[in-house]
Amino acid sequence: MSNSKNITHHEIVKVGASSSTLLSVPDKGQLSPSNRYLMSLRSKNSRRTMGSILNNIVRIFGAQTHNQFDWLSIEPTDVDIVIEHLREVKKLKPTTVNLYVNALRGVFKSAYLNGQLTTEAYEKLRSVKFYKGSRLARNREPVEKDILKAVMDTCDDSPLGIRDAAIISLMANCGLRRAEVCDLTVAQYAREKGKLNVIGKGDKERVVPVPKKVRGRINRWLDEVRTNQAGYLFCRVRRWGKVDKTLDVPITGQAIYNMLEKRSLSLPDSMTIKPHALRRFCGTTLLKNGNDISLVKDVLGHADIKTTQVYIDTTDEEMRNAIDALDI
Repeated sequence: MSNSKNITHHEIVKVGASSSTLLSVPDKGQLSPSNRYLMSLRSKNSRRTMGSILNNIVRIFGAQTHNQFDWLSIEPTDVDIVIEHLREVKKLKPTTVNLYVNALRGVFKSAYLNGQLTTEAYEKLRSVKFYKGSRLARNREPVEKDILKAVMDTCDDSPLGIRDAAIISLMANCGLRRAEVCDLTVAQYAREKGKLNVIGKGDKERVVPVPKKVRGRINRWLDEVRTNQAGYLFCRVRRWGKVDKTLDVPITGQAIYNMLEKRSLSLPDSMTIKPHALRRFCGTTLLKNGNDISLVKDVLGHADIKTTQVYIDTTDEEMRNAIDALDI
């Protein structure tokens, strides 16, 4: 293990927000392979997720943090040990196991590109196969339109209700990720054209049309509550309906999660609507309305159409009807 000074994962996250922070690092040659990999990720959320995964991996080998781990000592057998531990001890799903493998591959690639791994060593590590397999999604019944309407009905005419109605309808109709909703600014909303310029994963920009009813809810939030002052589109609403005056501070993804959880309390059978369910509802509904999957891919901001296919929900009743139609 190296005794050289490494910047922390917290500092890595700051790097993405400020190029001057990156330039202030005393000696870039002292960065660990894992920190180099995290710096290559353009999304703060991705850095946070992968940083946590890398910490979980090194704990398997008795270390505490990824930036102090001797990544150059890893061999293909060690990767197999990680996969086996995640499968047999942690009982993780294949998709989650492969997320860990992706993180390892990212670290190895970063080490190779920066001259810390030989071509031979890199090819050996890269040859480790992904874990094949899949699991049925549990407790992920597709959200029905009437359920969404029931959640929307909990949004009254208070400042908080007006804001939440705009957020819920935007996510359900336009398929935005909650991080994308948090990062939206007033400048990104073309009110007259009814469009949003969304910055998604990988710092990729896409234009998303906003349906008329959704525009009406966003406009009401701006006109009656927030005002059109520059800053983040959705801000915090404090007790007694007071709008947070610091419009340069966005709401958090956790705040959206908690809001949906609270507004789901009136639903039957202890059902809870989660943010990603709204995104899946958008993709599924677009497909069922006869739209091409490539169009749905663009709306959701996916880089690969295979990701879009995973998002599509099918009900048990739809599967039953399809099979019954083949009854000979």
